Amino acid sequence: MRIGVVDYTVGNLGSLLAALKRAGAEPVVVNEPEEANRVDAIVLPGVGAYDAAAAKARSFKRVIESKPTLAICLGMQLLFEGSEEGAERGLGIFPGRAERIKAAKVPHIGWSYTRVVKQLPFLEENYYYYLHSFGVPYAPDARFVAYVELQRPYVAAVYKEPILGVQFHPERSGKAGLALLRNLFAAWRR
Repeated sequence: MRIGVVDYTVGNLGSLLAALKRAGAEPVVVNEPEEANRVDAIVLPGVGAYDAAAAKARSFKRVIESKPTLAICLGMQLLFEGSEEGAERGLGIFPGRAERIKAAKVPHIGWSYTRVVKQLPFLEENYYYYLHSFGVPYAPDARFVAYVELQRPYVAAVYKEPILGVQFHPERSGKAGLALLRNLFAAWRR
């Protein structure tokens, strides 16, 4: 499976590309929406500054809505209407906005237990690795499939076929993250 990783040109994609390869994918960095024609799925990575990433992601919106997509951390936040982190608008695929998180320590860095509220064949309740200062407040919604509890709950995963957004970093989440990637790719192939 060829996976197009969108390059916001402001972050290091090395660990993500390596994890995608370990999960059995063939990752390809894409800079323009036209390049996405040669891939089976898209990844919006979790590195970068909100405004620059939002501008780039909007140019890929049609592709994101038409191909299986995994959006990680900042990438997941881009799926929403906007963020307190920047002035640019998000993709608006999901309602809501990211806000500065309320946590014992900001940024929230490290392993946190992620509670799944809607069963999906590729997402397990487990510990995943987080690194973020902004998040989308969690409230019951059929599209919000998992949450992480800080000083309040925040969306940990959002899903609307064929788009999965996760606030945590699967590429840094050890066996749990690798299992998520492998299971997600298997679901995409069906």
